[in-house]
Amino acid sequence: MKLCSHKHLAVVFVVFAMACSKSSDLTTVRIAVGGQNQFIYLPLTLADQLGYFKDEGLTVRISDLRGGSEALAALMGGSVDLVTGFYEHTVRARVQDKRLVMVTLFDRYPGLVLMVGKRHFDQVRTIQDLVGKPVGVTAAGSSTDQLVKYILRQNNLDAQAIPVVTGGIATMMAALQQDHVWAGVTVDPLASKLERDGIARVLYDTRTEKGTREIFGGPWPAGGFYSTADFISEHSKVVQSVVNAGIRALRYLRDHSPEDVTAAMPESFWAGDRAQYTESLRANIDMYTTDGLMPSEGPPNVLKTLSLVDEKVASAKIDLRETYDNSFAENVKEK
Repeated sequence: MKLCSHKHLAVVFVVFAMACSKSSDLTTVRIAVGGQNQFIYLPLTLADQLGYFKDEGLTVRISDLRGGSEALAALMGGSVDLVTGFYEHTVRARVQDKRLVMVTLFDRYPGLVLMVGKRHFDQVRTIQDLVGKPVGVTAAGSSTDQLVKYILRQNNLDAQAIPVVTGGIATMMAALQQDHVWAGVTVDPLASKLERDGIARVLYDTRTEKGTREIFGGPWPAGGFYSTADFISEHSKVVQSVVNAGIRALRYLRDHSPEDVTAAMPESFWAGDRAQYTESLRANIDMYTTDGLMPSEGPPNVLKTLSLVDEKVASAKIDLRETYDNSFAENVKEK
C-alpha cells in the first residue's frame, strides 16, 4: 500500500477544514437591517450592546441600510448572512422561487405609522385625500411602501395612486418639514417625536394590537431574524446562536424597565432626549414577543394582505410552512 505524500495530506486537510467551516462554525456573522435605530429592530442592537452575541462566540457586523428592501437585496447579493427585517419579505420571496425563512420573531405587530405633515392637516383626513400627492417611504418595496399600497387597495383605490418618495427614516423629518412630501410612513421613536413636536399627525397607526387589527384585519407579525434556507441548513449551529442571543434580548425587554433598556442602547439612538426616548419605548413595549415564536394565525393574515396588493402573490401557491421555522426558538430554554 502506497502512503500519501505530505502534499496530498495537506490537500486533504484543507478540503476537510473547508467542509467543516461550511457546515458549522462561522465566528463572524453579517446582519443587515433597514433602520437600526427603530424600535421594531431594537432587540438586534440590544443583544449586541449587552454582549449576548459575544457570549455565543460570535462577532456580529451590522450593516444599517435605508430600508427593509435594501437589507433583503444585501442578503440575496451575498454580502450579509442574515437580515433583521419584516416577515412579509419571506412570503413575497416565494413568488420568485427564493427560499427565505424567519427564525425569530421580534414584533407582534409592525409599528408602522402613516403621518400627515403639518402643512396639510386641514386637507388630509383619509387615504383618498393623499391620492396623487407625494408620500415618503424608506425604500421602494419596503414594508413602509407596502403599507401605503395596502391601505389604498383596502379602500378600493389603485395601489399606484400615490407617488412614493424614497429617502429612508433619517430624512423623513426634513421631508415633512420642508413639504417635500405631504405625508410619510415612519416608526417610533421618530413617529412619537413628530407628533410631540407638531410636525406631523397620525393618520393610520399599527403601533398597537388594536390599530393593527383595524388596518390588517388580524395579527400581523413583523420584524425578526430571517435568512436563506441554504444558509440556515449549512450553518444551523450559528443560526441557533443568533436566535439564542435574540431571544435573550427579548427576555431582557420583558424583565427590565424601559429606563434600563434605554441605558443599554447607544446614546446616538436617543436623538438628544433620553427621557422622551424612554417614554416612547414604554408606549411600545407591548409590541415585543417574549419567546421569538411565530404565532400560527399570523402568516395567513400577512399572506391575505399581501395578496390584495400584489397579483403575483395572490396567484402563487405559497406554502407558508416554508416561510418560518420555530424550531430554533423552541430550542431556547428559559433560565
